[in-house]
Amino acid sequence: MACSDSSSSEKTDTTAKNNCPTKTCGDFTTQAQAQATFNSNKSCYKNLDADGDGIACENLSK
Repeated sequence: MACSDSSSSEKTDTTAKNNCPTKTCGDFTTQAQAQATFNSNKSCYKNLDADGDGIACENLSK
């Protein structure tokens, strides 16, 4: 049963990652829009913060 439980856990982790919508900085007009999305779910949208400083899409205008 331990193997089965482990397998279920792995599937849940993968499913959770797959439920994150794909967003890139190109999907936003302003940095503020990107930041709001990033703040709404930092684990889903961590790709919006390339350098890991907590600021999303720094190349966009505010």
